[in-house]
Amino acid sequence: MINNKTQDQELIDMETLERVAPIIRNAAHPIRLRILDFLRQQGQPCTVTQIMEAAGIGQALVSQQLRILKDQGVLSARREGNYMRYDIADSSVLLLLDCIREHQVQ
Repeated sequence: MINNKTQDQELIDMETLERVAPIIRNAAHPIRLRILDFLRQQGQPCTVTQIMEAAGIGQALVSQQLRILKDQGVLSARREGNYMRYDIADSSVLLLLDCIREHQVQ
């Protein structure tokens, strides 16, 4: 049964859904979600080394995941000396983490 509140709202237009589907699809990977969760928790740009330690995985795999998130515009990167620092560029993707936390087994 559909409640009245849902009936009063219009469906999201297809153009928007087509634009955001690749972002959601690419973010919806356990390692990428872990990276986003870590960056959110830190509240500041982090190096690949910091992200590797938090995710518990190697440099090559972290770099691959960071590239995917950066290519989708979810993350930004800036060079500081010998280091690249990654940060969340599109905070709307963090709503995925909120949904996950709501379903987390306590």
